[in-house]
Amino acid sequence: MSIGTAGGDPAYELFRVGDAMRLSDGRIVVANTGSGELRIFDSEGVHLESWGGQGDGPGEFGIMAPTEVERWPGDSLMAREPFQRRISVFSGRGAFGRALRLQPQSGYESVVGPLPDGRVLAQTLTTYSGGTPGTSELTRPDREYGILEADGSVHRDLGVFPGSELYVVNTANGPRPRRYPFERHAFAFVWGDLVVMSTSDRYEIRAYRTDGSLARIVRRDHEVRPPTRADLRDYVARQDPDRPEALDAVADMPLVEAFPAFNRVVVDRRDHLWIEEYRLPGETHRLWTVFDPEGRALGLVEMPGSFAVQEIGEDYILGTREDELDIEYVESWSLDRSGS
Repeated sequence: MSIGTAGGDPAYELFRVGDAMRLSDGRIVVANTGSGELRIFDSEGVHLESWGGQGDGPGEFGIMAPTEVERWPGDSLMAREPFQRRISVFSGRGAFGRALRLQPQSGYESVVGPLPDGRVLAQTLTTYSGGTPGTSELTRPDREYGILEADGSVHRDLGVFPGSELYVVNTANGPRPRRYPFERHAFAFVWGDLVVMSTSDRYEIRAYRTDGSLARIVRRDHEVRPPTRADLRDYVARQDPDRPEALDAVADMPLVEAFPAFNRVVVDRRDHLWIEEYRLPGETHRLWTVFDPEGRALGLVEMPGSFAVQEIGEDYILGTREDELDIEYVESWSLDRSGS
């Protein structure tokens, strides 16, 4: 199944798709950030209706939202609005239920995801106060995580963890973040009734109970390799082949200690972990390692082409793709779990 077109009915013209998910009855929800809508399609990809829209009213979205959608306890769904520090909850039929706006006094700025009991995992965002103008550096601000009640009040603080690596150029007008090719990311997600807060420095997933105690560790051996200056230059040359001057911008860019151990993690509808393997320079694979709910490795899955995974269900993988003309698509691929 494929949704998306370059012309015709505007409902199928996707722009800045942030996320996609499938409801229990097979309908597909697409977070079309460019129009500020949740677009609803049937299981064959036929547009049914659109929810939300840009605005300040109940059930409407602010600028550059909704960015992500996720199941909420029951048959509801949550739409995330990071710039408004807010999530909006809709019923499965599109009725706006309520909004949870994070208050400054809570100290948390972004909702990671819902827990089975209706509480949410929340985090602070990575910030950097800046350094001496004319300098640049690779820095790593900490992140804080906590469990919030349904009304946004703090249930429990879970502590401080390393954040994502951030390359910044300090100017007289303040720090200017720049994209860094090999940065190691902080990530957090809900895994059943556990929460995960970790980084991609090591191939290790640490899962915690909501009281903050460590419940499970998932590990796998991987090659630890530090990037070289040639790796950095080759990466930039591939990304900006028409801008040779881009190489000058990375001439003095510092190098991380090692490449990330993996790329990203997705929890499927059966609470399996799917970990996207990091591609070292020269590698072209799109491999994911699958772990069962207890953390045992089951095997490898290779994804097609430029397909970016958004959700993995019982018998499908839902994701996004762009073609050579930058036309956006939401696609569903069948998943055979026999033998797993």
